[in-house]
Amino acid sequence: MSAADISEKHPPRKHAGRETEIVKLQTPPPDEVDDTLRSAAGSLIVFEKVAIALLMTWTAGFIDLVGYVSLYGLFTSHMSGNTVEMARHISQLDWIGFVRHGWPIASFIFGLILGAFIFEAEKRRHIQVPFPATIGLETLLIAIFIAAGEGNGFRANIPPQPALKFFVMVALLTIAMGLQNVSIRRVGGMNVYTTFVTGSLVKFAESTSEYLFWLRDRTRRRWRRRIGKVLRISRRQVPLQRATLTITLWVVYLIGGISGGIFTARWALLGMIAPLLVLAAIATYGAFRPLLKEPYEEW
Repeated sequence: MSAADISEKHPPRKHAGRETEIVKLQTPPPDEVDDTLRSAAGSLIVFEKVAIALLMTWTAGFIDLVGYVSLYGLFTSHMSGNTVEMARHISQLDWIGFVRHGWPIASFIFGLILGAFIFEAEKRRHIQVPFPATIGLETLLIAIFIAAGEGNGFRANIPPQPALKFFVMVALLTIAMGLQNVSIRRVGGMNVYTTFVTGSLVKFAESTSEYLFWLRDRTRRRWRRRIGKVLRISRRQVPLQRATLTITLWVVYLIGGISGGIFTARWALLGMIAPLLVLAAIATYGAFRPLLKEPYEEW
């Protein structure tokens, strides 16, 4: 057997060792893999998505308040409240009330399905930033709602009669909220909901509990010596980041509701031009300044 044959069957070990070493160096540490709030594309993309989620949450709080005030106690995105009211009317055999509170649920579900359909269609066409279409359609529906209020002098008390117009007005807002709910679903690897805050409060409680256990484990029996250092590195911990984001979503939703109450008291339905402009700006931003390409699961 020649020396060439031997070298072919038994290549030098040092090359294999070097290749193995290179592979090990390229594999990220486990804590970097788990740090889901850090984007491989850089912090800018995370900031952009958080900003969009907060702006959309503000508009949801605004619109939900206006809908509740102007549509006689109907919720446009809070389906738990509508379900409770629907159950109450069923128990009282009040079928008119049952239909009045069941209609927002049906139209909200339609908005969810429509948004998911648009999202899937764009995914199949390999469109990288899927939210401008759904946000643009939501903006159009809100614009129609404002324009339809002209017949009532833009007053924030839309009468239930004629019934057809009332149910159309309800559908315009609830479909819009359904569309928004599927527009941005994940920020930094975490599910977020911009149209209702119960899920945000649950995530806040879970993340806070996880962070407190992390804090306890690193300061146990060494509180005075380690608390300063542990607090300094806390901002890099995923549970604290998630807790901060989710409680901020709740606060922004509350501010949106307060804004809706103030604007409605002063400008009636014309006050909804404010969230209309915000949503139009978000849709335009997504259409003309696409974010860095990311997997669809992030949205």
